[in-house]
Amino acid sequence: MKALQIQRFAEPAEALQLVATAPPPLAKGDARVRVQAAGINPSDAMNAKGLFPATTLPRVIGRDFAGEVVEGPRELLGLQVWGSGGDIGYTRDGAHAEWIDIPVEAVSARPKNLSPEEAAAVGVPFQAAYMALEGARQKRGEWVIVTGALGAVGSAALDLVRARGGFSIALVRDDRQRAALDPGKCGAVAASESGDLQEVVRKATEGRGADVALNGIGASIMPAILSSLAPGGRTAVYAAGFGGREFKLDLFPFYRNRFELIGVNTAAAGVTAGAAILNRLKPLFEDGLLDPPRIAARYPLEEFAKAYGRVGEGAGKVVFQFP
Repeated sequence: MKALQIQRFAEPAEALQLVATAPPPLAKGDARVRVQAAGINPSDAMNAKGLFPATTLPRVIGRDFAGEVVEGPRELLGLQVWGSGGDIGYTRDGAHAEWIDIPVEAVSARPKNLSPEEAAAVGVPFQAAYMALEGARQKRGEWVIVTGALGAVGSAALDLVRARGGFSIALVRDDRQRAALDPGKCGAVAASESGDLQEVVRKATEGRGADVALNGIGASIMPAILSSLAPGGRTAVYAAGFGGREFKLDLFPFYRNRFELIGVNTAAAGVTAGAAILNRLKPLFEDGLLDPPRIAARYPLEEFAKAYGRVGEGAGKVVFQFP
């Protein structure tokens, strides 16, 4: 079995090594999946750098996959599946390999209308967006600020808000990104460099403000978000890697407006919990309510340095493709 293994924490090109090992005996209660495609996420690169303390070495990396069950309970054999989880590639061996073993309870049949590459790219972005919207208790008819709207999670959130009967206000970095955004996926667009979020939100919501905000940027945009919320507004924070971790908070308007700040940790959802989320997303993909992520590049496992070098470019998802 060929697999990408973290040997030591460093930049991915230095931390990862392509190894060949015999698959271990299948543990009781597990199913073995032949991996057909595996997504590469920024969190995978961060894992290689040692930014997740729970990761033990050596560890096969990779969180998202699509494949076929080839060993396990007879009724599962041949099933086309997908998967993702905060434990995969961290505390259990991951998906950047020809095979992956998962608990039977984590087996999830993938949408019939998605290619293996598309299915393998869904996991982290759509699970993060789904968990954030669930954590913020987004309801039909509500307005949602989606930060980083051109990114993988932001794009997934725009689709999910619409599928859940809500309306999105996309926040992008600048006017160039504003022009690149599909206007049909949101009700309005604001740009951080223009500082126009509050103005755009008030205009779109007829002065009321947004009900929910998803913050995947960090502290730098929190003041603008809080000033754009309606009373009772909820902000779900699922990442803080770009905009910093600390900001000043005036508690008086915070409690007077009954705001809520909600933390969302996608790593806390293991592969079984991840399968439950994917099962809820499957009919939305099959009914055409959700679009699969755009695939920017496909690489064989042997070209892992090039593949990891493409992650974070913002042009779409990068995946490993297996013969």
